Amino acid sequence: MKTKKILTANLQPGMVVSEAAYTFTNHLVIQSHTTLTPDIIDKLKYYAIRSVKVYIPEETDAQASETASAETEPAANTQDTANSDLNQNDSTYFERIQQTEQFIEFKNNFTTSVERFKGQLNDIVIKNSTEVIDSMLTDVDNILSRTRNSLHLFDMLQCLRGFDDMTYMHSMNVALICSVIGTWLGLEKDELNVLVLSGLLHDIGKLKIPPEVISKPGKLTDAEFEQIRSHPKLGYDILRSKDLDNRIKLAALQHHERYDGSGYPRHLTGPEISNFSSVVAIADVYDAMTSNRIYRKGICPFKVIATFEREQELYEPSLLYLFMKRTIEAYVNTDVLLSNGEKGKVVLLNQNLLSRPVVITDTKTYDLSRDFSIDIEALI
Repeated sequence: MKTKKILTANLQPGMVVSEAAYTFTNHLVIQSHTTLTPDIIDKLKYYAIRSVKVYIPEETDAQASETASAETEPAANTQDTANSDLNQNDSTYFERIQQTEQFIEFKNNFTTSVERFKGQLNDIVIKNSTEVIDSMLTDVDNILSRTRNSLHLFDMLQCLRGFDDMTYMHSMNVALICSVIGTWLGLEKDELNVLVLSGLLHDIGKLKIPPEVISKPGKLTDAEFEQIRSHPKLGYDILRSKDLDNRIKLAALQHHERYDGSGYPRHLTGPEISNFSSVVAIADVYDAMTSNRIYRKGICPFKVIATFEREQELYEPSLLYLFMKRTIEAYVNTDVLLSNGEKGKVVLLNQNLLSRPVVITDTKTYDLSRDFSIDIEALI
């Protein structure tokens, strides 16, 4: 059976590799004769494997020969191919995702779940009922079932970014991100459900604050700012008497506490903050910063990770590093716009400075951990 070298970006599940694939430091990524799955393809992208050799069935040799030039990696024009794909129809990476049937299905399911979540959250507040808890968890599981893995979920959420339904949509996003972090932590299902509910209910106190204050586009008055800062205590008061795991109640109260004691409402320090509250705090900040808001556009994930690196003393260290590392892994092999106007591809992470990876453009390789004159402006 013949073989052909295929760009990683063009690999499809079901293809079988004919040779083992190694990183540039000669570490084995996959064995020869491996049948590719979506997860394995993502793994190859993460380790910046540009191409692999796959078996070509005899009956498709003629067809493969005709298309080889489009799929086989050229010796010196790999980035040209990437840029050609990037500029196709002047659409960006995320715009292309938004056109797929998979994203449309995900968006419809997500939107339906958020609409249902509005009623469920109000039932907890107004009817003092927790009977909706199982239904809420089922909706989260249904959304997650529309994604292949955590990296795919981040792509889906990035494509959903909007500024309406800030409390409800944001809470659902935080719950989904908490589920991802909990999976990375290896939590059992019962514990994972507690963490997901901590994310879903963390902002429930905002339902006690006038909507015009929550969604105000301009600068808040001092009184309005204090109203906003009261939502952790309001949320805890709503949940305190409910038949819920205490960590869910503490997440509502503590998700704005910070590891160094600079948070609110009680200025708790590291050991005093519930571990699940620390997870929710990270998910809450990440989603808030990457989402569009009435008063600003969403911030590029690399810039958000850079903020986390600058402010690392605010968060539980091991949780923060795990989140940053695994989140940025999602963007290896992604096209980006640099601050100098060049377009390139993220090919390698710097483990000690995750927000500043190695980026290859048409003309140059930039190690952003050494060149601080250039930043990643946006994903494209």
